[in-house]
Amino acid sequence: MELPYEILVYLLRFLPKSDRKSASETCRSWYIAANDQHFLKNKVVIFYKSVINDENSSPIQIFENSFTSYHNFFFNEVELSSKLNDFWIKIGENIKCLSLTSCDVNEKVFVHILQNCTNLKELHIKSCKELFMSGRLLEGKTEGLLVTKLEHLKCLSLSGNQYLTDALFNRFISASPGLEELNLSGCSLQFHLGLVKKFYPNGTDIFQNPSESVLTFHFIHQMIISRADKIKRLLFSNTLIDGAALKTLSEIKNLQLESLEVHACDQLTNTGILSLTSHQIFLKELDIGLCTRVTDQSLVYICKNLVNLENLNIQRCRAVTDLGIAELGKLIKLKSLNISRCELLTKDGLCKGICAEVNVVLEDLDIHSLNLDQTGLIMISEKLPNLRALDLSYCFNAVTDTSIQVIFKNQAFLKVLKISHCDKVSDAGLTGMGKIETETNDDGPIESNYNTEPTLPRIYLGSRAEEEIVRDAKRKRDVMRMCEKISTNSYTGYSLARLKGLRDLDLSGCNRITDVSLTYAFNFKELINLNISRCQQITHQGVEHLVKNCQSIEYINLNDCYNLNDHAVKEIVQQLKRLKQLELRGCNQLTDKTLEYVRSYCEKLKFLDVQGCRNMSPELACSIGSLPTLHTVLMTKPGPYVTDDVKQRSPAPAFLPALMRKLRLH
Repeated sequence: MELPYEILVYLLRFLPKSDRKSASETCRSWYIAANDQHFLKNKVVIFYKSVINDENSSPIQIFENSFTSYHNFFFNEVELSSKLNDFWIKIGENIKCLSLTSCDVNEKVFVHILQNCTNLKELHIKSCKELFMSGRLLEGKTEGLLVTKLEHLKCLSLSGNQYLTDALFNRFISASPGLEELNLSGCSLQFHLGLVKKFYPNGTDIFQNPSESVLTFHFIHQMIISRADKIKRLLFSNTLIDGAALKTLSEIKNLQLESLEVHACDQLTNTGILSLTSHQIFLKELDIGLCTRVTDQSLVYICKNLVNLENLNIQRCRAVTDLGIAELGKLIKLKSLNISRCELLTKDGLCKGICAEVNVVLEDLDIHSLNLDQTGLIMISEKLPNLRALDLSYCFNAVTDTSIQVIFKNQAFLKVLKISHCDKVSDAGLTGMGKIETETNDDGPIESNYNTEPTLPRIYLGSRAEEEIVRDAKRKRDVMRMCEKISTNSYTGYSLARLKGLRDLDLSGCNRITDVSLTYAFNFKELINLNISRCQQITHQGVEHLVKNCQSIEYINLNDCYNLNDHAVKEIVQQLKRLKQLELRGCNQLTDKTLEYVRSYCEKLKFLDVQGCRNMSPELACSIGSLPTLHTVLMTKPGPYVTDDVKQRSPAPAFLPALMRKLRLH
């Protein structure tokens, strides 16, 4: 008996997208339910380095003939020629979001695309320099017919286009009367008043005679003034916007911004931030990360005036201290906070700010590279119980076996956890096989019930490195014994396995982690992204347990895990049916057998990195590129061999030129 369509759709709503995609492959009725309009609005069709101009074998024909209407298309590093004109005619009216990144497309084809995408709401054009280079794009096309075609456009992104000018920008704006979001990040915006006087003398109507040589902030400012009642979101990251420019922008009458992104704008000063907080009090999202001139003064005004703020990024604002961070407690609606790489921040600032009392609103916290100790992290864990994403990477002193178990205890609903390069974490912490003491002042690492100190002679003749190897081996053996003898209900520690909903886990560089953790602490049904690169004690034995207990993994990074062999890769490609990205750079024990396993079992693999695997044949690595789903292979250049004191190279395979679009040689 089949379930009714409505019930299937309702049930599929509770599944993450990866599970929903797998469920859609069960039967036709499930496929139709998984492609209901409720899900289609968030699905994106991606063409990356694809040959789509071939009339006989173009993958775009699949979507031309499909009964399902897809709304979002993303083209990255592909050629869009006139051969695809029929495609835009057939499905253009269904497209609501179109993204072109580094694409080869001429002006005539682009105009044809816009004329057929009559319901377009979002248009993203990034780094398409050939499209803007002539300066004639949309010339004479922005009046009449084209305006009616883009009347629904709400978001326009022209980021990373260095040839953008006032004239080109004006043509896009003229064809988009309902614009709400504008993204000019990475464009060569000019702020010098001398250029304005040169190209726009007094009395000049800038909208009638826009410059065809430069892109000026003056022109953009005037455009925003004319549409102040509609513009809600602005993005000017990686530009030369300064405090004075932001001040004039903030003071525009009737402008009520909800989101502003000025990431990595080195010229931005407190003057602009103070004006912004005084006038744009309805802001919900603010990104001033990598703005090195921002100080505590700005943060004080942000926390005082922007009471509706939900997302705040002050990453690497190096002048911010505990004085400014202590004000964050006033942002009672804050859901996402990034204070990573702020070198002057300490535990005291956090204690007076976001940790002044229990905060159940904050869900996403990034404290990457902060100078915290173990007690500081324990305090964060106890005061922020509803975290869903936590980045603790490079917090060397804060992340220990004791503090990480407090995280496992209090943040049971975490979906993203990153503790990259926190090398004090060991198997004892991840498995929970030890005591946890958060009420004492002991800052030392977790201690197991077994004696983990090796019995060494009073005068040890080996080096410190050798002594550490012996100690690690003894610790691994002791934790393994505990895991085998003690059931999960009979010890007081907390295991990584407690985080049942974990989807993204980064343990790269945590070199004390061994097969013990992979065997006893990894059991995640929803884990999609796993990074255990540079965990050099991991072997195929741990990988066998990992892939059996975490079969939803799609992206796995095993770079520089030099103890892995071909058998480990065989287990990975056999067990992980959803695998899309496999990184094996620097795994020296891998041979051509690994490539054979990849070719035999990987049906969905898109990205493969085998750089530095010196026992692999470059010719065989090239042949892997023939897999239909694989779009990128990273491999080491074939080196020359010497015969009779003459350097020679083996001849390239006959199929190599056809595969060069898939291969990146390093």
